Amino acid sequence: MPRTAVGRRAADLPWLCPNTTGLVALAERPDDLPALAVADPALLAFLARFALGTDGRVCPQRLNGPQLPEAAAAFLAHSEAGWLDPLSAVIVEIDAVGGRAAEVARSLAEQTGRADPDAAELAARLAPLGWYAVAAADRAAAVACLRAADPAAYQREHWGHDAHAITRRLTMRWRFPGWLATALGGLGLPDSARADALADVVALAVAEAQRETRDLGLTPKVDVQRLHARLASGPRQRAVPFVADGWEQAHADAGRSPSALNPNPYRVPLLPTLLRTAADARRRNGAALVLRLEAEIDTLHARLADETANVDLQAAKLAALAEFAAGAGHEINNPLAVISGHAQRLIRTEQDDDRADSLRTVVRQTQRIAGILREVMQFARPPKPTPGRVAVAELFAAVVTEQEPFAAERSVRLEATDAAGSVDADAGQLRTAVAAVVRNAIEAAGADGWVRLRAEAGATTVRLLVEDGGPGLTADVATHAFDPFYCGRPAGRGRGLGLPTAWRLARQNGGDLRHEPGAGPTRFVFTFPAARESAFPTREAA
Repeated sequence: MPRTAVGRRAADLPWLCPNTTGLVALAERPDDLPALAVADPALLAFLARFALGTDGRVCPQRLNGPQLPEAAAAFLAHSEAGWLDPLSAVIVEIDAVGGRAAEVARSLAEQTGRADPDAAELAARLAPLGWYAVAAADRAAAVACLRAADPAAYQREHWGHDAHAITRRLTMRWRFPGWLATALGGLGLPDSARADALADVVALAVAEAQRETRDLGLTPKVDVQRLHARLASGPRQRAVPFVADGWEQAHADAGRSPSALNPNPYRVPLLPTLLRTAADARRRNGAALVLRLEAEIDTLHARLADETANVDLQAAKLAALAEFAAGAGHEINNPLAVISGHAQRLIRTEQDDDRADSLRTVVRQTQRIAGILREVMQFARPPKPTPGRVAVAELFAAVVTEQEPFAAERSVRLEATDAAGSVDADAGQLRTAVAAVVRNAIEAAGADGWVRLRAEAGATTVRLLVEDGGPGLTADVATHAFDPFYCGRPAGRGRGLGLPTAWRLARQNGGDLRHEPGAGPTRFVFTFPAARESAFPTREAA
């Protein structure tokens, strides 16, 4: 075959074959691959080809999935192609240029801020891709070019395709990410024709590396001084995200001791079997993971459906109660007012003490019924809130002052601690809601018990906790705790509207109220968005 065909053969390579150590890691320790790729350009090209996501970063799912070992096993199943002997003189010389270019590219990117340092390092390390391909296809052709006085002219005359043309064809055939193909393709272009700052950084780094090591004819049209000036004057930016977190640290791991295996994977007969076994195992594990995730998703959907059904049921209860309360407010309050009025008028003229006591009982019971109706109306159709900033410390102080006499009657210690933060809510409705939960806690705590109010202020939310030392809620009681008229205590001790009303007011003010089960004290938790700081200074601050 004529020597001028070597460029076409290099451009037609199915892959550059990573060393045995890299392929073993591909099967057994995929997380080690970025570190190993620093010293193995073929492995680096393999990762760029198969493991990069659309965002330019190594995709963990691809790195640990079955596709990579499966692809490597498929390549090894064909005739030997693309392997680079790391100990051969020609590869050592090419590596010297690529390795130095990678170091310079990272430094330039960090100093100028014009490109992502990891992206620049990767692209510069693969700058001699065409050379690597020629060395894999015909080592003698690469050696002869190294000895030539003008490598670029030698390539045009003897290779058929120069290194730039080979690189362009490989990046397209191997489907490198667009940003990487653009950076590598820009090496042979005039400075004015390069696409972006990343391509300029890589071109300048390769030119500097060739000046320090040897000329491979990779940057025949680079004006070093002009590129330095252009990079220094441009805007600082991170043009392209990169490949792998911790790429810089990988340098420290790249010098690990060599494997005892033959570095040429084609000389390790069991390696394809190992790769296929790894692919099969990952596929089975992936299938099991998919099944497990599907089961978990089914469970979450079922829980969401139950939660939605509960919310719909609660909304239906509210709608029915609101309709009842609206009708009851007219149909019951009016007769009650008449009954109460007549009873009070009769009391004023009644001479018999027993009949007067009975009439007073009638008045008290009508007032009690009217009070129940007011509570139902407040729960079912609370007034529209008027939000404002409410300091938690002031809220707790008001609730403690209001409920302290009730707690003292029952020998319950009531205290407030950690009253930090502020919320945006209707102050009156918030006080009513917290007081209702506190009153419920006082009743549950029992004689010589305790009730504590405290707050947990976060960056975006404020939690108001009402805790008591009572016996706690059973699972059944906790399920119905916020249902209207449900009361877990002995009959006659409550109307069952305290917690539902508190929940309703909390929701109306953009918050929530939940019972928080678990070991320790009984705990009900209000959650509200934290008060937003004004964008303008207050008058005092001004």
